[in-house]
Amino acid sequence: MRHHRRAAATAVAAALSSVSLLAAGPAWAAADPSGGTIRPGGDIADENCEEFSSLGPLDIELTGIPDPVVAGEWAEFTYRITNTYDYPVDHLYTFVALGAYDTIDGADIATRGQWFVRGAWRDLDRADDTDEYFGRTGALAPGESAEARMRVTVDASAPERALGTAGMMGTFADDATGVCESTVTDMEFDVAAELS
Repeated sequence: MRHHRRAAATAVAAALSSVSLLAAGPAWAAADPSGGTIRPGGDIADENCEEFSSLGPLDIELTGIPDPVVAGEWAEFTYRITNTYDYPVDHLYTFVALGAYDTIDGADIATRGQWFVRGAWRDLDRADDTDEYFGRTGALAPGESAEARMRVTVDASAPERALGTAGMMGTFADDATGVCESTVTDMEFDVAAELS
């Protein structure tokens, strides 16, 4: 793995810089009460967020990304968020921003992300193209995780020197304190030129 965090860090920083970005997520039907699966549902704008913090302790990771991701092909992986608080949470909001760029000139490379929900692949992008806030968990006990099945494709024209990025965020809205606390992390993945 190469270590260039520009695109992922930029995507997540942009998300944190605007409370309205998270609040802009559509209010889908209620989430599955089972904590183990991330579902569409909920709207952070409905929470009592008197203050936002980016110092959350949640564990967020993407597992199973192929190394490398081949340009022009779909690569599947898992988004996992774990409650690392020492108390249960009713739900956690989930966010991911996927991208790729040319490591020589910094040019962005078209990338498409989807998650598997309700029996079908659904684009992560929203109609207003402002973010990739995609859903929330159900209740999670301390140490318990929730997951979503995802996939990404990088434009087939991507050069061998391309690098993929993922910025992840999870937000816990604490009704008792009025603090909405986000955990932010990022990662990169290698991209190989399209197979001939």
